[in-house]
Amino acid sequence: MTAIRITSLKNDIVKKVISLGEGTKRRKAGQFVLEGRKEISHAINAGIEIAEFFYCPGIIADEEAMSEYPGLLDAISASTVNIYEVTPQVYEKLAYRSKVEGVVAIANYPDFTPDFSSLPANPLILVVEGVEKPGNLGAILRSADGAGVDMVLVADNGGTDLYNPNVIRSSVGAIFTVPTFSLPPEEVISLLNANGVRIILTSPDATTSFWEVDYRGAVALVLGSEHTGLPKNWLASNLLSVYIPMAGKMDSLNVSCSAAIMLYEAGRQRQTVG
Repeated sequence: MTAIRITSLKNDIVKKVISLGEGTKRRKAGQFVLEGRKEISHAINAGIEIAEFFYCPGIIADEEAMSEYPGLLDAISASTVNIYEVTPQVYEKLAYRSKVEGVVAIANYPDFTPDFSSLPANPLILVVEGVEKPGNLGAILRSADGAGVDMVLVADNGGTDLYNPNVIRSSVGAIFTVPTFSLPPEEVISLLNANGVRIILTSPDATTSFWEVDYRGAVALVLGSEHTGLPKNWLASNLLSVYIPMAGKMDSLNVSCSAAIMLYEAGRQRQTVG
């Protein structure tokens, strides 16, 4: 693996990686930072274009660590990516995590256009709107992967940054294993209707328990923000709304917990024959 060695914290490419920690600079550059072997591997497998790759030999040379890099370094070596070998001091500046893994990459933003023709005949789709915390969105994406969701649509008007480092980190790269797109709410509704997808809303004020609903067929589950839930334009419709029963004093769960519960019930039903 031929690499350019970087030892200075003042190197321009180091400054570029650091600058991509800011959302406005990410969007302007059309690039984001990936950190960790799982995240980078999932991105490569999903067809995400890696522009720059950084590794610290002092970290990844460890025999146990190397065993956890199946094919990653080979895939990078076989590509036309710019590869940089960095010192531990430079790596510490590039990395966001306290736990080091020895690899960081810059990736190009992918195409944001959802393709329903690539989905199975009866897809399970997750829609989230207004999720405020990147960590919650990342946890939701991880649950979506585990439950077998076919597509995630983030319904907003450009305020959600899918490639925030905290989204990628908390999803452990699941943002690349489940097709995930950010679109205005009206476009999300239009897409679902045009493709014959049944929409089920979640609300603590609903009168139907989520246990009572059939989630088989082409279905989209819709969840709102941590504090205010779904906006009125969703709830004012004639769409079915469901709630998760609460046995304690609280009226709702954290949105990522709610998503996991709903998705796994949907997955359970969809694996049941009959």
